[in-house]
Amino acid sequence: MDLGKFRTLARNWEALGDTDPLFGVLSDPTKHGGKWEIEEFFASGRAHVAKLLRSLADARATFVPGACLDFGSGVGRLTIPLSESFSRTVGVDVAASMVDAARRFLRPGDLCEFVVNRDPDLRQFSAATFDVVHSCLVLQHIPPEVSLRYIGEFFRIAKPGGLVVFQLPARTRSEAEISAAHALPDGAHRARFTIRNPPRTLRTSESATITVTVGNESAVPWPHDIPGGRHICLANHWLRDDGTMLIQDDGRAMLPRTIGPGEQADVTLTVQAPSEAGSHILEVDLVQEHICWFAQKGSPTARESVAVVDAGETVASGSANAGPNSPPSLAKNGLPLSAASDARLRPSLFKRLLRRFRRGTPTFEMHVVPRVDVERAIADSGGTLIRAIDDNAAGARWLSYTYVCRVGDR
Repeated sequence: MDLGKFRTLARNWEALGDTDPLFGVLSDPTKHGGKWEIEEFFASGRAHVAKLLRSLADARATFVPGACLDFGSGVGRLTIPLSESFSRTVGVDVAASMVDAARRFLRPGDLCEFVVNRDPDLRQFSAATFDVVHSCLVLQHIPPEVSLRYIGEFFRIAKPGGLVVFQLPARTRSEAEISAAHALPDGAHRARFTIRNPPRTLRTSESATITVTVGNESAVPWPHDIPGGRHICLANHWLRDDGTMLIQDDGRAMLPRTIGPGEQADVTLTVQAPSEAGSHILEVDLVQEHICWFAQKGSPTARESVAVVDAGETVASGSANAGPNSPPSLAKNGLPLSAASDARLRPSLFKRLLRRFRRGTPTFEMHVVPRVDVERAIADSGGTLIRAIDDNAAGARWLSYTYVCRVGDR
């Protein structure tokens, strides 16, 4: 790889570390702009490490709890919980801004350290140094010619008999594959609805907030968060008085939690009245996004008649209006600090000035390496593949594996 291109990639991550480090590490679109709550962010790291240790035990991939290296450590989301299983843990990252933040998140007694590595290799570490080398959600952002070199370096710096564990996407999935993998099974599309506060009268284009009790009448749980955007949402149509479709898609609200068979949950949905006056019908249904409406599978909907009047007319009392005159929501007091408000992530004056001179916006590159190429790199490095775990780590659009490998004797 061109060294200049690698340096550009490093500057990209340096910028992410300066501007939105938690999002740079774990890029949930809803958390962009410093919206991660610190405790929630690090709780996700603890959960990942607990799951990793269970997977290693299931694969009978034993390890010596001596020295561990976490490659692409970011702000220490995984490094810090990993350190609880080792006598020494080193987090290494290409961005000094990430390493600086990670050091500020260290707690008294944490047996880990963080270092910067600006090279497309790991030359600063001697051979046979670590009992375990780990990497997750990192190699996927590096061009394959470099990520394969790093894999070779993992085996070089790991001790004979040690473990090398890394995650890397093998290929992309088509939209059809994603839908097939995450579609609800037959028999799952049986819902019951009760609209608690239907609006009787609305002005044209006026918004209203309704509460709908949604019951699962099937024998299949409805998951809350489905990969690939295949979420189950409460949604509504607007029908004309004769039952013909006026507006197919209006409001959307994800289920607040997983709803098991026989369970129910209240869901808040904001709807907007049609722009034409008249006697209309508000119809609510569930939809699995990109796949189907529940009504298409025979599930009943719920309907309420709504009088839609011209905007200048008086609206009868009892409307569920939640428009511009609604009171503002209260501030969220007592919640964990967000990344935007945490002093440990607040950039220095120098870095704030530096942002003005950077060109472009930091971006995420995504790369895949076919599994056959990864397995060849493992073998060429003297390693043995113990297990390739289909981990869904990179999201629904990528088939991703966590490769668990044993280092051979040298």
